[in-house]
Amino acid sequence: MSSLADRILVIDHQREDRLRLSDYLIAKGYLVQTASTVQQATLLAEDTPPDLIFADISNDEIKTIPFIERDAFPASLVIVSETKTAGDVVACLRAGAADFILKPVQDYSSVDHVIHRILDKIRLAKLNRRLHKELEEGNKKLSAGIQELRADQKAGLQIQLKMLPAPRKEIHGFCFDHRIKPSLYLSGDFLDYFNLDQERSLFYFADVSGHGASSAFVTVLLKNLTMRLKRNLKRNSSDELSCPDQFLRRVNQELLTTDLGKHVTIFVGIIDKNKKELIYSIGGHFPLPILTSAGKSEYLEGKGMAVGLFPKPTFDVYTKHLPDGFRITVFSDGILEVIKGPALKDKEKLLLDVVSQEQRGIESLFSSLGLDGIDDLPDDIAVLTISDTQESTKSESIGV
Repeated sequence: MSSLADRILVIDHQREDRLRLSDYLIAKGYLVQTASTVQQATLLAEDTPPDLIFADISNDEIKTIPFIERDAFPASLVIVSETKTAGDVVACLRAGAADFILKPVQDYSSVDHVIHRILDKIRLAKLNRRLHKELEEGNKKLSAGIQELRADQKAGLQIQLKMLPAPRKEIHGFCFDHRIKPSLYLSGDFLDYFNLDQERSLFYFADVSGHGASSAFVTVLLKNLTMRLKRNLKRNSSDELSCPDQFLRRVNQELLTTDLGKHVTIFVGIIDKNKKELIYSIGGHFPLPILTSAGKSEYLEGKGMAVGLFPKPTFDVYTKHLPDGFRITVFSDGILEVIKGPALKDKEKLLLDVVSQEQRGIESLFSSLGLDGIDDLPDDIAVLTISDTQESTKSESIGV
């Protein structure tokens, strides 16, 4: 017998009938308790209420049995009694009995039939309750796990924010500014900018495949690599930061060595303040950066493969003259998933138009693209702007 529903209580003031039925049930393997009155039965089964009750009691006594009124799985009551009319049976059923068996019991198959029918329901109800309880406990553990994960993600976000350069930072007369909006707490988009020497400044904009914790880990790798290469450059032990294609090859090497299964699209540029030139390489980054000058905007030219996919990639080096009052705007590809347009070329044109018209800074650019009102992003979105101080001052005065 199943331990989920095998406890039966027999109430009968006639000793012989009570013992006869209880002996039969015990022989069937049920756990049986007997009582001669409802009061005795109440005391007897107070700690362990029965699942099924066979009782020879009156209609008025049915209401005094506490077990059939308990909240969790009320016991089913079967009246075993003598009766002369169908009205008596109906009265018992209306009073709360689940079934009725005539006395004296000659054929115990009727008892077996009632037991199987009622106890099957009780077992199912108990099983459902147990599963419901397990589900509640599981949900509590899951909720606690989610809260812990969120706390970890928020802590990770703070670490990521500290790895980023300061916004609105001026280097060699150029103003660098950025904003990152992750789809989750952590971001797979990352960027950095710093001076190489007295004349040159370097910036890179990286978009790690996927998003979340695994992609954020790659951004830590990028930051760590950049810091090592900066130390090497200062010590004259290596100059991989001095040329964009060499930098991309080094990042490619690091990613393949770590075997994370992640690739990165990167745009890396070096600005020479004396030559007023941008020297850059493209590691599969898209959309291409936008160069704005004199109210006109254009995408920079170039192409290149993503970083972290091939053992020996090649990257071209491009040079672009930077006119007075220039501004460079770089987006991660997440922007293309939220701006409207029937085709990719339409989205690119819209992006170009908004950048051309927007001159009030990066926050205003976010608003013009409708990004401030979007909380559930399909992908991380990052924006980086680089402009000379003349353009930066102009933007601020227009914003005021």
